[in-house]
Amino acid sequence: MKTSPVCVYGSDQVPENAVRSSSFSDCLACNMYQIAEGRITGPVYAGNDPSHLFCRCMGGPAWFGYRGFDPRLPGLMSTGSEAAKQDGKHLKENENIACETYKAVGEIKTLGRYVVMRRCDDFQEDPGVKCIVCFASGEQIRDLCALAHFGSHNVFNLISVPWGPACATLVTYPAGMAENASLSQISIGPTILPPGVGCPKTAWPWESRQRSPGRWPMM
Repeated sequence: MKTSPVCVYGSDQVPENAVRSSSFSDCLACNMYQIAEGRITGPVYAGNDPSHLFCRCMGGPAWFGYRGFDPRLPGLMSTGSEAAKQDGKHLKENENIACETYKAVGEIKTLGRYVVMRRCDDFQEDPGVKCIVCFASGEQIRDLCALAHFGSHNVFNLISVPWGPACATLVTYPAGMAENASLSQISIGPTILPPGVGCPKTAWPWESRQRSPGRWPMM
């Protein structure tokens, strides 16, 4: 791969030499991609601090468990939201389906006071990694998925392409933050890429890799 894997974990304290995510841009997914490229060095963190922007998305803090989903989101994701005075993104057929989709995710729990993102080669001891993110081409992701299947008998449910924004498929689902997400699944996505993120990715649950040492790719 042309980029390095990025790990994600929670912390109740700001790590040494860490920089707040909003100092680089207002999109956590874009910042993670820049970490993978090497354009951002050292740990990057984000947290529920009212005095600082978390990210530009209405649902961003909710996907990291810092608050509930804004009631305007189902309308915004479908045909439009009068409350938000915004046109719909038409990612869901109607507001009812969008609402049921958010409910299907289940409760989302935080990883800690802060969520921390850094390259996998940027630390010596495991700080409590919850997932690993690999940005790669379609062919490379195919090969990574083949390697995951190499050590597994799970034919149908090992790999998932779930619905959700970039931060959900990057972190929320593979890190096991969502009540109904599986810790034994690899997530591929996002279904919609934010500006500045030029390739799809896979996100690997850390606990699943620990159960199969040597079988899951670490690059």
